[in-house]
Amino acid sequence: MQLRQIIFLFFAVITFSGCDTSLLVQSTGVLRDASRKFELRNGARSVLYIPMRHLGTRVYYDQIQHAVDSLQKAGYVVFYESIAYQVDSAAERDLYDRKFRKLTGNRLGLQQCIETPGDTSRILRAPMYRKLGQRIISQPDYSFFLVNYETAVKADIPKNRLLDDFEYLYGEIKLEPCDYDTPLNEPYGCKPIKASLKNRFDKEFVMRKREENLASLVADAPQQKILILFGTSHFKGFLRNLQARDPRWIKIK
Repeated sequence: MQLRQIIFLFFAVITFSGCDTSLLVQSTGVLRDASRKFELRNGARSVLYIPMRHLGTRVYYDQIQHAVDSLQKAGYVVFYESIAYQVDSAAERDLYDRKFRKLTGNRLGLQQCIETPGDTSRILRAPMYRKLGQRIISQPDYSFFLVNYETAVKADIPKNRLLDDFEYLYGEIKLEPCDYDTPLNEPYGCKPIKASLKNRFDKEFVMRKREENLASLVADAPQQKILILFGTSHFKGFLRNLQARDPRWIKIK
């Protein structure tokens, strides 16, 4: 999932709430209906990459559903994006959530802007979307796209591991009383972490580390046909890392 795009959209809503919102939303790409694919080849191996967006029209997600269903029937195995936690308790998750909020500086889930992922029956509450006359929803769960979980591969890194790796390199993310006292679903106004650390987490972990991981999994996978469902902003980094591992990978389209 594309964390940077969600954060950008959140701040864009605030900044441009009194401006021409239809132009702003169009610039994020959420109004596009046609889903696109990137095709890569390496000898007999084939990779199709569908760049996912966290916000879009129902028609857009319906088209992806049809593509996933058809391609799986043609022998493609889905490699999908998910930084879902892998923790043992709610207390652990709560602590990681607060550390993640400290790094990103925004409330988790951006509840005033988007609904819970997987709920395709609701419209975004933000007035800017209602004015557009189009049904904008958050990205559904992968089950909506008819992903075959018996063969699919979760080709991502859990959020708790990203945070652990960050702390290993740059030190503990220290929380203050304000961080504990502010509910996770409330506006966040605590002392921010250094901008340099925030940028490192974004560039080195949210982006680079996950792109390297995806490229490694694809390069070493036994499957001949792979369908990747991953964020739009990760494709260039993924391709760069895949070709660094094996220059025989070429982009067809």
